[in-house]
Parts: sequence; structure tokens; C-alpha cells
Amino acid sequence: MSNFFSNYKTVDYKLFDKTFNLTNITLRFKFKQNLSKNIYNFYDYVLSEGERLDQVADMYYGDSKYVWVIVLVNDMIDPQFQIPRTYEEFRKYVENKYGSWENALNGVHHYERVSVYKDSLTKVADINPPLIISEELYNSDNLLPEEKKQISYLEYEEKLNENKRSIKLLDINQLNLIIELVESVFEWAQIG
Repeated sequence: MSNFFSNYKTVDYKLFDKTFNLTNITLRFKFKQNLSKNIYNFYDYVLSEGERLDQVADMYYGDSKYVWVIVLVNDMIDPQFQIPRTYEEFRKYVENKYGSWENALNGVHHYERVSVYKDSLTKVADINPPLIISEELYNSDNLLPEEKKQISYLEYEEKLNENKRSIKLLDINQLNLIIELVESVFEWAQIG
């Protein structure tokens, strides 16, 4: 993947009287625009614990050098932070962010309304996704205990981490097409 950005043009970017020469990642838009025209070009894939993108590329496309295809298809800017952490990495991250595992487990991130009841026995509907509510509403008598839920920092972080497991894979039959598309965009960038 380290070679993927080597064909991108760089641009000078001025910030606080300093000039930085940065990779122009706006070319990614062209790929995404052309790729997303047909949803049948993609397959859902769920990363398992500790599975890396280069391993998926090797398994699915036959070579780990095509990891950039996965990064591109999933519109990743920094894959290191856009794939799920392993349990050890996750635990270390949580402890560092919240001071301890216990703080994350016991601290409240937010409150949710998860369902609607007509009375204490008659559920009208589940709310999916849940509605984020204020602490004041959570603590009021306006909602039944069955209608509300407290979300800890740990639950919140676990959900964010788990949501990163679902990625898209480009149909292997489209691989040559995407390679040609990438080459043509870079040729355009060299001319432009």
C-alpha cells in the first residue's frame, strides 16, 4: 500500500507562513465517482479479529499488493485507524483515553430512547436506531424504564470498533477495470 500514493501529484500548501508539500488525495474522488455507478461490483466482507487488509487482499485478489483497492473502495484515508483494533489494542486505547477500564465501563457517554410503550406492558415499537436523549429526559418520569438505556463509554467505543469490521470488496472480475481506471486518472493528473 505504501506505493499507492507514489503516483499522486503533490501540491504546496501554505499554513502559518510555512509551506508544506503534500500529496493531493483529491484524485480519490474520480475513482469513487466511477466505481459507485454499479452496486453489483461490490461484496460485503466482515473482518475477523486481528485480520489485516493486506491479508484480505492476498486471500481475495491473490496478492497483497492489491490492498490499495480495498482502501480505495472503502474510501479510507488512514486505514490504521479505520479498521477495527484487536482486543489488546482496543483495551490499551480505552484505558489510555478514559484513564482506566473501570472509568470507561462506569462512565456515561450518552442516553438513548430504545422503544415506545403505550403502558408498562404494551410495547408500541422499537426505535432503530435509538434516539439520543438528554440526561434530564432520561432521569424524568416521562419515560418508562423499558424505554431508555444508558450507554457507557465502553459500550460506545465497542460499537465504533465493531462497526469498522464491515468493509466492501470490489468484485475480482472488476480488478483489471479498476487498475485501468487508476492508470488513466494518473495519466490525466500528469497532463493536467
